[in-house]
Amino acid sequence: MTKKPDKTAPSDRLKAIAERLGLDDTRLAEYLGVSVSTLRHWTIGTRAPGAAVDRLLDVLGMMEALAPSLHAQLLPSPAPKRGRPPTKALPHDWEKEETTP
Repeated sequence: MTKKPDKTAPSDRLKAIAERLGLDDTRLAEYLGVSVSTLRHWTIGTRAPGAAVDRLLDVLGMMEALAPSLHAQLLPSPAPKRGRPPTKALPHDWEKEETTP
């Protein structure tokens, strides 16, 4: 059985995958094993991915459908939240003081 070629533009296909999997550009690039710059060129249409990338997307899509738990292992971990890490509340001096009447 021969698979029909996907007529979807590569940029639309990549955007759909990112949306479906909840990946930002950085995580999608990591998932595909390319740089963020390359991914962005593909998604805006200034460059087209080669046949190997098309096949990779096909294989990953099949894996997602047939073996979701295995596919989940291929997804990059969520990006750490930016900003300062939470700090522990330190006791204040006035909390230690006892008042005597």
